[in-house]
Amino acid sequence: MLTLPVTPVELATGLGLVVVGAVIQGSIGFGLAAVVAPVMLLVNKIFLPGPMLLTSMLLTSLIAWRDRRHTHWQEVAVGTSGRIIGMLPAAFALRFMSGPGYELLFALAVLAGVVISVSGWHFRLTMRNLFLTAIGSGFVSTVSAVGGPPMALVYQHEAAAKIRGTLNTVFTIGTPISLVGLWWAGWFGMPELTLGILLMPGVVIGFLLSRYTAERLDGRHTRPAILALAAATALVVIIRSVRAIAG
Repeated sequence: MLTLPVTPVELATGLGLVVVGAVIQGSIGFGLAAVVAPVMLLVNKIFLPGPMLLTSMLLTSLIAWRDRRHTHWQEVAVGTSGRIIGMLPAAFALRFMSGPGYELLFALAVLAGVVISVSGWHFRLTMRNLFLTAIGSGFVSTVSAVGGPPMALVYQHEAAAKIRGTLNTVFTIGTPISLVGLWWAGWFGMPELTLGILLMPGVVIGFLLSRYTAERLDGRHTRPAILALAAATALVVIIRSVRAIAG
């Protein structure tokens, strides 16, 4: 019999966080990993990165299917190729990394995503730029489950339907690739697979609830609060991991 490495309270907390994150992402287009991942790491580090990646894949696949008519398949192919390359060094680093070392790398990846999101940087959408940003996305997604910010550099001025259809297809295809890398690194096995599946009902509930919140949540006001929360929790993780390494 498989014993999960979480308590019932931790599992319930994780499920509640996934519901909140799915409501936010279903309403304004992003937020599940950015909001949930840093807090989940503080609840129990077993939630990251594998279970959170697996759980996120359900939401990205739902959005990708809904907006499949707007998917640009050449861009999907280029983005997926870049994510494969980005996954490789991430998996290699994780294979030889300790718990506190991982927490520090995770927090730095989240903070990098926040900086990219608020910087206003933008690169023209070319196949070369897409490939390069997808490499970054593959790395940080494998490490932290937060792979959206690097690719936002080339997609932020594209049509919303194209972004939803194309990027979520890339994430849906790219997530199993990251999970294979995590398995090779010894970070994804049956306990993580089971935990990710147990969190999936939270995605379904949040996705359905977002039908009623999409018109009420203003992305212009919600986005700064989400990024501030992600940055604050990442800083807490950094402090904790540095103390653990120093101690």
